[in-house]
Amino acid sequence: MEQMSNNEDKADSVGQKVPNVFRWEMVRKALRAAEEGVYCWDIQEGQIYYTEQCLRMMGSPVNELAPNIFTDTAAMVHEEDCAFFQAAVQKYMGNSETAPLRVEVRLRRLRTRGWKWIRVNGLLERDEKKAPLRLVGVWVDITRRKMADLHAMEDRDFFRTLINYLPDNIYFKNRESRFVMANEATARKMGVPTPSDLIGCRDTNFFSNETTEIARYEELEIMRTGLPITNRVHREKWKDGENSWCKLSKFPWYASDGSVKGIVGISSDVTELVETQQRFQRMAEQLDERNKTLEKEISLAREIQQALQPERIPPREWEKGGVRRRAQFYHVYRPSVGVAGDCFHVFPVGESAVGMLICDVMGHGVRAALITTMLRGLMEQVAGLADTPALLLSSLNRQLCGIFSKANITMFATACYLYLDLQKRRLTLSGAGHPAPVVMPREGQPVLPPLPRSPALGLMENAMYRESELRLEDGMKVVLYTDGLTEARNAAADEYGIQRVLDRLATRRPAHVADMIIDTLVGMREFTNTEEQDDDICLLGMEFLETRQPAQTH
Repeated sequence: MEQMSNNEDKADSVGQKVPNVFRWEMVRKALRAAEEGVYCWDIQEGQIYYTEQCLRMMGSPVNELAPNIFTDTAAMVHEEDCAFFQAAVQKYMGNSETAPLRVEVRLRRLRTRGWKWIRVNGLLERDEKKAPLRLVGVWVDITRRKMADLHAMEDRDFFRTLINYLPDNIYFKNRESRFVMANEATARKMGVPTPSDLIGCRDTNFFSNETTEIARYEELEIMRTGLPITNRVHREKWKDGENSWCKLSKFPWYASDGSVKGIVGISSDVTELVETQQRFQRMAEQLDERNKTLEKEISLAREIQQALQPERIPPREWEKGGVRRRAQFYHVYRPSVGVAGDCFHVFPVGESAVGMLICDVMGHGVRAALITTMLRGLMEQVAGLADTPALLLSSLNRQLCGIFSKANITMFATACYLYLDLQKRRLTLSGAGHPAPVVMPREGQPVLPPLPRSPALGLMENAMYRESELRLEDGMKVVLYTDGLTEARNAAADEYGIQRVLDRLATRRPAHVADMIIDTLVGMREFTNTEEQDDDICLLGMEFLETRQPAQTH
């Protein structure tokens, strides 16, 4: 204060009299050492007195007259706090209660653009007529605390904004498992208007007793052990009997002193995902049952298909004038899956001939197997054309085209038909998009005989087929095959190919047609280095033998 009155000496606390000048010097030192600033507003005189601390807070020099915070509020107080401050002061001065004035405002720094937060405390003195005489009090600099509060408020606002925009359910529970904070997603899940409506509630307000008991037990264990639950799929049963599923994580909520305040929970609704998985599981189980039934049916079809293919093809012989000619056969038939799309048929024609047919239907499996069954039936109808291979294939083609057209499907089958006339020692060939057979004479190299190129069966109704002929020689071997042999691949995706077949046969020169077929398959397995096969494999071989009996002498 600029000036203090009362010149009388008074006794101190121990009864010793201290001169007035020393007493007020002590007061000045105490005020100068204090962090708080002291003011005195003489209401009747209209003047205010500040200590140095007040002046430092407002950034005013000691030797300059500072404005009165109560009468010149706009010059000293933040514009957002002016009305509040004036109203608080007027209310206090008009109130007869003896409680002190306490109000917090932002104080302008007069020489800078900054602000300080201060708390203005004051006590009003009145005259004998109860009129306000003076207001005496202190200013307390609360900038540090206020800024900390503002930062904490900003952090809370940031945290609240963050969790409210997250789609996951986030909530805090105290040690009694009561909600103390939650985001808007949790409020929507629980069916309450706002997160505040969850405060104080427990799971019993929303869920069944079973779900509530499980949750309470888990939360007690988390608070006891400190071990969290992480990403567990959890079924929730609600009070209305409905079920939902969530992916749940819970972990301890610690206070600043390390004690456990409760738990924090984060969950996301996975009901649709779980129900979809359950539907897929049921569908998978149903499909598995159907597959088992289908496998049984395919197994039966395989057995029937295998039964239709002969285990051994009987030889065909012709003899006259001491000359005996014999055609003997050998075959291998291996489907890649349950049933095959490859088939073969060997049947006698007349007194001295044999028909040999091999077919490869597009694809493999059940659909291809059905086509092979149809081909077997159609062969019975075209048997009268067995001695003219081109006509036989033309007739098969027209009938297949008619069937595919009525069924509105696109399918085809490659075929090669051989007609062996033992009497004439003639082999007639015709093909429908099928590779030429391998012919191996008793002496010489294995070759691929000329085979006119023609379209596969079932593609063009009016397709024309042509023939080629070979003379049968003693010891000649012929092998028909499907592309499951030549298109077999190794680990590098290289095909086995017909050239490797020919090279191997030329080197090893098997003596009989059975050896020729078996050795060819061994070569393919060595090349692919696997017992698995991607396509059906069918090989049909014929060996021609001729013997002459010596003429008898009389």
